[in-house]
Amino acid sequence: MANTREYLLIWDSTMANPNGDMLSENKPRIDESTGQLEVSDVRIKRYVRDEWIKEGKDVLVQTLKDDKGKILSCQDMVKNIQAKENLDDNTLLEHVLNNYIDVKLFGAVITKPKRDIMGPLQVMWSKSLHEAEVKFMQGNAAYASGSGKEQASIWSKYISPYVLFKTYAIYNENVAKVQNINVEEEDLESFKKALINGLKNYRSTSKNQMPRVLIEIIYNDNNIDGELDYIDVVYKENILPTELREISQVEIDLIKLNEYIENKKDSIKTVNIYKHGKVNLVNEPDANIKTI
Repeated sequence: MANTREYLLIWDSTMANPNGDMLSENKPRIDESTGQLEVSDVRIKRYVRDEWIKEGKDVLVQTLKDDKGKILSCQDMVKNIQAKENLDDNTLLEHVLNNYIDVKLFGAVITKPKRDIMGPLQVMWSKSLHEAEVKFMQGNAAYASGSGKEQASIWSKYISPYVLFKTYAIYNENVAKVQNINVEEEDLESFKKALINGLKNYRSTSKNQMPRVLIEIIYNDNNIDGELDYIDVVYKENILPTELREISQVEIDLIKLNEYIENKKDSIKTVNIYKHGKVNLVNEPDANIKTI
């Protein structure tokens, strides 16, 4: 069984909509009180799941269609798995835990037969490290909106010029043990790889993000911190947070992380830091440093 660990991911989004809010004209999700942007755990896990699918791994939570082009329900997907693998309701749970990496780590809610699996690896909502600007953009499309039109239609979208986010995640071995989920080191290595590459590889006209720093702290025991929020962003050139446009305009200071690691050195087994080549990290702790 892999040891309990915490993750803190720093990543940025440039000229994009990090996570549109369908209840608000698909504007970037925002904390109206602070001006900070937000990204749901579902969006982050989608990057990871899509990367796993690209690697050829079995992923349960994804959009699939039937022969008639209709999107499958959860119940229909599970029914297809049971038919293909000759599984009854009693053997389904063991099969999905052993074969579907997203169920093993993130958990799942299966509607029929009813199975609630609490994932030992939980990803929290992400929040920007600063107040961010949101712009409304419009332009001419190539086509008309219908036949007989004299002018092309107009596209419109909301984007944010630049946002620096932090995402906290935790893998808890006790949650895995309680549910008899055997999580190995290779499963968590697969998660880290898919997290980094998923953000890097998923590109579209609305999504343009890059992982900058991933901190992983592995514990000897379950004496976790619970948020791992030990970074300070130092702005260069006296710019305002809303004027931030690229990662080279900031330094990420880890002096508080150093203090945390020193204070909990008896509980900490290993510290791994993955950093992008353009990041200015200062006061790096004694850790295994790798390049993203």
